[in-house]
Amino acid sequence: MKIARWMFAFLTLAAVLVWAQRDRGVAPPRELPTWEYLHLQPQEIGVGEYQQVSWYQVTALGAQGWELISVTPWVLRNDLHKPQKEGESRLVTQNYVAYYFKRQRPEQR
Repeated sequence: MKIARWMFAFLTLAAVLVWAQRDRGVAPPRELPTWEYLHLQPQEIGVGEYQQVSWYQVTALGAQGWELISVTPWVLRNDLHKPQKEGESRLVTQNYVAYYFKRQRPEQR
C-alpha cells in the first residue's frame, strides 16, 4: 500500500510538472515591443573595389532613432604591393565593415 501511495504521489507530481511546462501560445503578447532592423554595408564600386560606409550615414541613422547594435567585417581585401625600391612585395589588408541597427517598430493601429 505504501508503494501505491508513493507511486500515485510521484505520478501526480509528474503530471503537474508537465502541465506547468505547456506552450502558452506562439505569438508574443501585444505589450511586447517589436523591432525593425537595418544594415549599412560597403558598396562595390568596381571589380574588387569597395567604398567604406561614411560616418555621416551612421550618425544620420542614429538621429532618426536607430540604435547601432553591431559592427562586423564585411570584406577583407588583401593586395600585394611592391615597394618603391626593389625588394619583396608586402601584403596590404584593407578592412571594410558593415553596421547593423535596430529600432522599435511604431505601433500599428
